[in-house]
Amino acid sequence: MKTIKQEGHKALFSVYYILLKKTFIQIMNKFYIYNAKTKDKKFNKVTVVFNPQTDYDFNSLKTEFTSFFHKSYQTDALVFVHINEISDFAQLLSDNQAKLFKSLPQVEETSLASNIFYLSYNKFGYNIEKDSEENFIKKNIKEIINQGLVNIFIKNDGLVESTGVSHHYVFPSGKHSSKFLRTANVLVRKSEIDFVALNTLYLFKDNSFKNIYCDTLSITVVGYSMISFLKKFGIDNEINIESFKSYEGIYDKNYEFYTNSIFLISATTSGGLVNYIKKNHPEIHSNEVATLYYLPTDDDSSISLERVVCNLAKNKKLNYGVDKYPTYKPGEKCEYCSNHSTPISIVGDSFSLDEPIINTRNVAVKDYITTILKDFVELFRYKPDIGSIFSVSYNEESTLSNKKYNLYIDYEKIITNITKPYFKEYKARLDAYINQFIPASTKYIIYLNDNGSLQLANYIHNAVQPNSTHQIVLINQSDLTEGQIDTNFSGSIIIVASCITNGKNLLYLSRFFRNFEYMRLVYFVGINRVADDKKYKELQANLKYGRYGQDNSSFVEIEMIRCDNSNSRTSWQVEMEYLKDLLEESSKPLTFITKRIELLKSFSSSENKGGTKEIFFRDLNNKLLVIRKNSVFFKNNEYFDKINQSDVYFTICCVLNNMRNNATDGLYQTNFVKNLLDPFIFNRFNDGIIQAAILRGARAEELNYSFSFKISEDMVTLLKTFIKHINEYQGEAVLEFLFALSIGKLKLYKDHYISILDELEQLKGKIPDSKYKIIDSFRLSIEQVYYKIFKIDKAIEINKTINHSN
Repeated sequence: MKTIKQEGHKALFSVYYILLKKTFIQIMNKFYIYNAKTKDKKFNKVTVVFNPQTDYDFNSLKTEFTSFFHKSYQTDALVFVHINEISDFAQLLSDNQAKLFKSLPQVEETSLASNIFYLSYNKFGYNIEKDSEENFIKKNIKEIINQGLVNIFIKNDGLVESTGVSHHYVFPSGKHSSKFLRTANVLVRKSEIDFVALNTLYLFKDNSFKNIYCDTLSITVVGYSMISFLKKFGIDNEINIESFKSYEGIYDKNYEFYTNSIFLISATTSGGLVNYIKKNHPEIHSNEVATLYYLPTDDDSSISLERVVCNLAKNKKLNYGVDKYPTYKPGEKCEYCSNHSTPISIVGDSFSLDEPIINTRNVAVKDYITTILKDFVELFRYKPDIGSIFSVSYNEESTLSNKKYNLYIDYEKIITNITKPYFKEYKARLDAYINQFIPASTKYIIYLNDNGSLQLANYIHNAVQPNSTHQIVLINQSDLTEGQIDTNFSGSIIIVASCITNGKNLLYLSRFFRNFEYMRLVYFVGINRVADDKKYKELQANLKYGRYGQDNSSFVEIEMIRCDNSNSRTSWQVEMEYLKDLLEESSKPLTFITKRIELLKSFSSSENKGGTKEIFFRDLNNKLLVIRKNSVFFKNNEYFDKINQSDVYFTICCVLNNMRNNATDGLYQTNFVKNLLDPFIFNRFNDGIIQAAILRGARAEELNYSFSFKISEDMVTLLKTFIKHINEYQGEAVLEFLFALSIGKLKLYKDHYISILDELEQLKGKIPDSKYKIIDSFRLSIEQVYYKIFKIDKAIEINKTINHSN
């Protein structure tokens, strides 16, 4: 083995590390927070807070805590993990507990505060400082830590997947598969990298090493984090980091490694790389090699399992991890190749791919515009006497943040008008479900903290109370406190929700009532709008599971629709920011801009509850975009002249959501397969309102035509047609297209921007000046986007144009 360090490599990696560190600081969270499951009956689910710092910033933790619980359900206990340098953590936590829990509802705060555990770490491992009487942490620490590592892998898309239809992967070993473990995707946030690094370091706590070899450049950050932890532990040895280029270095028996080295392998499914090391370099001992992520696709590799940081194998009892998937060894018939799928070679953490595979996707009526969707929209569309039930960019509970639902369903309007003739079928089903699923033993009705849930709870109460032998108590979820209901209570509790998007609040209540052994829970939901079947099934399984197995509790839903549930930076929030910027830049603001800003502001009022009638830009003749007859998106022509723009938008968003859930030929995205909306979808559906709804409802990645000259050219051809007929039916949605280009949501191939900008400039003198000023404000924004996206110096570009003209 070599004994002389290569200072050039070391200096290079040091510079690389500094640059990486600066990048990470910009995107990092100080803490890594995650949920883990255990087999413990009392503490079935826990929230872990890992702090990689030598101090404790409770102000930052409060912010991260709020964000975490906004997206995730509350668990049975908190587990704090901190460095042993932090003395008297119990007192520190006690002093800051009120601040930390301030953003949580009282019932969650109370239950969490009474179930707190903490453990510290040093160079030797984890030291449990506070445990339960039954040694809960001691018994489950290994499983809890592994789940934290698995969570990092899964949530950061460490498993790169393809459907196997358009492409699949070929590994250096010759294996073919539709999935690929890519650790480069995983190591993104500093706190998570530190968590991986600390647990990697513990595998080498008995090793004295001066060199760290990594099989890919991407995992060197783990090595640098390990060095950082050693310094925190008072070990300030000089340690070199190298990359041995995966199989390239291992295949070469003459490749020499430094003495006193350890080896990090990013990921493996078979232990092949470990085997190669042992075979070709017998001087390397197995206790000097560790694999960060291991997923056995065949039989377990005893060699790999010796030194694995994280085992990704599916844990069926706790329902986490990654399922096994088929792989084809060299010489075996590959089903993907047989189906003409393109094999993409894997080199280290990279792909031998010059550009992503691009597919264009169209709307298949049978698959995406379903009868369920048409019936749902027909039932709840705009009614002249009560107004719109569907709206956009609103959230009545958005007091803690600026988050708003892209699609909002005003269930309060449904339940308070339930006796109207048009809700006759819904009422009949609701009444039938109440009779069927609300037990005579019901003593409590708990409702979620929104007006729709309150009204639905009252409706149920009024229906069942007359036939009950006891008084049924209604309780708002936010008013529910520990001890309010006796744990020995025998009977039924109905949990009422008007609409659910992810079921987080139902999971809170499921956890709260889990220790009530003698009662039965019935979850009663007005509209289930969970985005996809996988999330829905997981939610159902979690809610229904209890003391007597998988159907311990009941889950009842009156209506179900799969729709987009995004609730951050809606299209109208982006538009507001964009228009305000235009306003600031303009010496004489256009009336068009000021009126539109006032309209968008009105969406936030409790009276309007979002946008309904005028959510899209008007056409250039100041006319509202309306839907015409015989639209394929609706059940029959009864909708004509009787629906709002928000009804159309709701429908289109549901169609797009259906497409995203289709991994075969829909809008499902992978790292290097981009499924785009076919530009000719805007030709096929030529109502301006449909075009506007698609542009607003689509995600930026689905409108990114910059990947392909040909597809972008198709889009440009259509755009030019719309601009040419800007005063006619064909061009009624031009402002929506220009807005999408102006905010960089709709992207074109580089050369095509100039063509569109020229087309817009040629409108000057052809249309009234008042109209051209509106067009020109968008044109200038598109020009800025063009220079920004492609990092073009505007002055140089202008000079080129002048010289070309001369």
